[in-house]
Amino acid sequence: MRIIGGDHKGRILKRVDKSTTRETADMVRESVFNMLSGRIFNLVLDLFAGSGAYGLEALSRGSKYLYAVDHDKDAIKTVFENAKILDVAEHMTILQRDYKQFLKGIGNLYFDLVFIDPPYDLDVYDEVLLALNSSLENHGLIVVETKKQRVLEEKYKDLVKIKEKTYGIKRITIYEKMPS
Repeated sequence: MRIIGGDHKGRILKRVDKSTTRETADMVRESVFNMLSGRIFNLVLDLFAGSGAYGLEALSRGSKYLYAVDHDKDAIKTVFENAKILDVAEHMTILQRDYKQFLKGIGNLYFDLVFIDPPYDLDVYDEVLLALNSSLENHGLIVVETKKQRVLEEKYKDLVKIKEKTYGIKRITIYEKMPS
């Protein structure tokens, strides 16, 4: 697993060596960032971060700051190691938190890019999308990774589905927050 583009292109990332963590293949991450049309984001959230690959890719491509959140201590340890490898720790907050705990305490944070990639058996997509609606900047994007069979709604409050594509066993869905 490696960084696909930007300042850290080609750098190798550590994986979380657990069966409960499913790493996103380089090819899929590259396709996701191609779908994001080269936009640069200020504040990024990688919820269910795993190794942090999605968020670290965003930092490599020019994003300003990343929140990487995961409840698993081994995942958090891996995110710290990967941040150290890329020398980007000063541009990150890494939190070992359950997603519900993080969303309750989100406060005045407003993200313009969010990655949601929970374990496929943890069907929390509707709950998380609805909760994040109020913490997303207008025209901010949410990238959701699910198993191919899971089709998400067209709209969650102000979030409108703008792209959807399948890659093998995965489905990538991108939502944009429309001004209300």
